[in-house]
Amino acid sequence: MKRSLALSSCIVSLMAGHASAQTAPADTRQTDTQPRSEPAGATSAAAPATPESDSPSPGAEIVVTARRRSESIQKVPISIIAVTGETLRNQGVQDLKQFSSFAPGVSINNGRADGGGTTAQIFIRGVGQNDFLIPNEPGVGLYVDDVYVASSSGALNSLGDVQSIEVLRGPQGTLYGKNTIGGAIRITTVKPDLDTFSGNATVAAGSYNRLDITAGVNVPLGGDVALRLSAISRNTDDLQKRYLSRDGDGQGNINQDAVRAVLLWKPSSTFDLTLSGDYTRIRQHQAYGGNIGYVAGASPLVDVLNNEYYPTINAALGLPANARFDARWATAPGAVGATGPNADHYDVWGLSAVANLALSDDISLKSITAFRRVKGFAGRDGDSSPYPLLETVSYDNNKQFSQEFQLSGSSIDDRLKWTTGLYYMHQDLENRIVANLWSGLVTTSIPIDFDARSLSRLSGNTYAAFGQGTFDITPRLHLTAGLRYNREQRNFRNDWFFLVQPRSYTCPGVDVNGVFIRCESTDNVVTPAASLSYDLSPTKLVYFSYSDGFKVGGWTPRLFSQQSLRRYLPERLKAYELGFKTSWFDRRLVFNIDVFQSDYTNLQLTTIQADSTGAPQPTVQNAGAARIRGIESDLTINLDGGTRIQGGLSYLDGEYRRLDPGVSFPLSAELPETPKLSLSASIEQRIELSAGGRIVARLDGTYRSKTYKEANNVEAIAQRPYALLNGRVSYTLPSDKVTFSGYVTNLTDKRYIVSAIDVASTFSLYEAYFGRPREFGGEIAVRF
Repeated sequence: MKRSLALSSCIVSLMAGHASAQTAPADTRQTDTQPRSEPAGATSAAAPATPESDSPSPGAEIVVTARRRSESIQKVPISIIAVTGETLRNQGVQDLKQFSSFAPGVSINNGRADGGGTTAQIFIRGVGQNDFLIPNEPGVGLYVDDVYVASSSGALNSLGDVQSIEVLRGPQGTLYGKNTIGGAIRITTVKPDLDTFSGNATVAAGSYNRLDITAGVNVPLGGDVALRLSAISRNTDDLQKRYLSRDGDGQGNINQDAVRAVLLWKPSSTFDLTLSGDYTRIRQHQAYGGNIGYVAGASPLVDVLNNEYYPTINAALGLPANARFDARWATAPGAVGATGPNADHYDVWGLSAVANLALSDDISLKSITAFRRVKGFAGRDGDSSPYPLLETVSYDNNKQFSQEFQLSGSSIDDRLKWTTGLYYMHQDLENRIVANLWSGLVTTSIPIDFDARSLSRLSGNTYAAFGQGTFDITPRLHLTAGLRYNREQRNFRNDWFFLVQPRSYTCPGVDVNGVFIRCESTDNVVTPAASLSYDLSPTKLVYFSYSDGFKVGGWTPRLFSQQSLRRYLPERLKAYELGFKTSWFDRRLVFNIDVFQSDYTNLQLTTIQADSTGAPQPTVQNAGAARIRGIESDLTINLDGGTRIQGGLSYLDGEYRRLDPGVSFPLSAELPETPKLSLSASIEQRIELSAGGRIVARLDGTYRSKTYKEANNVEAIAQRPYALLNGRVSYTLPSDKVTFSGYVTNLTDKRYIVSAIDVASTFSLYEAYFGRPREFGGEIAVRF
C-alpha cells in the first residue's frame, strides 16, 4: 500500500508540474478541468455551490456526470434519478434510507439485524445483497465523490454537505466495474469556492428529543486556494424501551457526528487538486424492532430449553418460576424485554486526492486516490427476551485503498467523446463474531453447544482497464460503446469455533462431500455496454441500450458445520433497455419513460434452514436464474405561480426461470426486495411575498406494494402495501439569510418493515425492524 500511495503522490506531483508549465490565465471559478459539454443555462448537479443556495429555477436543465463527463440528464441514454442537495433539504432527507423513499425502484435499508442499524442493504430494480458479512459484497455500488465505498458496515451514515445524488439504474459494469450489477449511487459533496467567504448553519428540533445541528463554512485562502469545512450532528432518543434494562437504554435512537474538510488548489486554468478528509462517529443502540412473532413448536431446540433449562435460571433472571420463551416476548416494535447486546458503534473515516489536468483543449487526465477505514461493532438481542437465545455481536475492521486514472477527451471534430482508464483497489477486511445461541442447551437432553466465536479475513485485489466512447454518426444519431476488463483476486480465511464442546469449522477446509475448498479465487470478467440514441428533436430523445454487470463470488460466511462450507460463483446480469426522454414548453414539462429486461444468472441468496436436529445451516448459494422486466417513468411539471409537481413510477415483474439443486424455495417464489409497484409524488408551492421573503410549502408521498424480505417468502415478515406522507413549510426572511421551517414525517404514523429474517425453524421467532414512526418539529437555517 505504501508503494501505491507513493506512486500516486508522484503522479499527482507530475500532473501539478505539467500544469505549472502552462501559460493559460487562471480561472478561479471552474474546478472541473475536464472537457465539458454542458448546455447553456444548465444547472449542474456537481458544480461548485453551497448548500444555502436556492434550488434551480423552474425549467433549468439538470446536468449529471454519470458517464464521467458533464451532460444534460435528458441527453444521457441511461435511466437516472438525479436530486440536488437543495431538494434533499426541502424533503427533510438526512440519510440514504430516507432518500430511497423518494426513489421508485430503489430500496435502501439497514439489512440484517446482526449488522447494525447503519449497515447498508441497497437494491435497485430488485437486485442487491441482503447479507453484510464478508466475503459477501454489495450488488449496488455506492460512490462518494467518485470513490467506491466497499464496506457495507457503517455506510448508512448522515448526509452532510451534499451537492447532489445520482442513482444509475441497471448494470454499470463498464465505467464503474464490480458490484454495480443492480446499479450505482453517486453522492457528490459541496466543493470549495475560490471567490467567496460564506457559511451556513441549521438547527432542528423535534419528536423524541431530536436535536440536529449542521454547519459549513467556505474560506478562500488566496487566489488559488480555498477550504471548506462542514459538520453534522444528529441525535434522538430511543423509539422503544427495554423495560428490563438496568441502565434504562432502549432501541432505535440516533447518535451520529460527522466532519468533513475539503481543500482546493487551482494554480491555473488547466490544473486543480482537491484534498478531502472525512470522519463519522456512530454511537447508537440496536435498531428499532426485534422479535415480532413466536412460532410454538417450530424449533425442537427452543422446546427443550423451555422444558429443561429456562426453569433453572428464571430466579436468577428475576422471572416467575413458570416463565418460558413464548409469545409474551414477541412485542416489537413496542417495548421489549431484551437484556442482551445493544449497540451500533462505528468509526468511519477516509482521505482522498482528486487531480484534474487539461492536457489540451480536448483531452484531460483525472487521478482519484483514496483510502477508507471502517472500524466498530454492532450488537443485538434478536429474541427480545432476557433469555440468552439469539444474541450476537459483530466486530468489523475494514480498510481499502483505491487508485483510478481517467483519460477523457473528444476527437474527430468533437464527434467522438471518449473516456478510458485504469483502476486498482486493495481491500483488507476483518470480521469477528461473538454469538450466544441457545445458551444452556449443552445441559439438556440435546447436549449441543452453539456459543460460537469466529474470525474472518478477506484480502482482495481488483484490477481493471476500461474505455467507452460516444460517436455522433449524424448530428442526431449517437452510438455509444464500451468495454471493461476486470480481474478479481480474493483470499478468504474463516474460522468458527464453539466454546463448551470445542470444535471448529474452517475455510479453507473439506466439505461434506470430501472436496477440499481452497477459499481462494481469481475471476477474469469482461463487461461490455452499448447504446444507440436518436434526437427526435432538440428536446426529445429515444434510445436503446445493452449493459452488463457482475458481482464477485465468495464462500458462505457462517460455518455452523462443514455442511455450510461451499463456494458460490459470481453473479451476472445482462440488461436491455428502451427509453424515451422528453421536455416540453421550455422544459416546464419533463417526461421520461423506459422499459427494460434484466437476465439474471447465478443469483446469490442467503437462507437459513434447520437440519434434522433443529440446528441452523445458514448458506449462501447460487439460486439459479431469474428474469426481471419493468417500466420506469418520471414526470416534472413547472407551473406559473411557483408550483412544481413531480412524480415517479417503477413497475417490476420478476420471476425465477431456473433453480439450482438444494434451493429451499419453489420456482413460483417472488424475488426478495422486489415490489411490483413503487410510486412517488410531490407538490411544491413557492410564494414570493410582496414585502420580500418567500414561503415554500411541500408535500411528498410514496407508495410501495407488497414486498417479501427474504427468499423463502414468509408471509409473517412480508411488508404489506403501504404509503408514506411527509410535509414541510418554510418561510425565508426578506434578507434571504434566515429560514424558519416546520416539518412532519410519516404523517399517518404508518408502521412498516424495512428488514426481517425468518428464524422460526431454529429459534421459534420472526425478527423484523421498522421504519421510523411519525415525527414533527421545527428548523432554523442561517446563511451568510
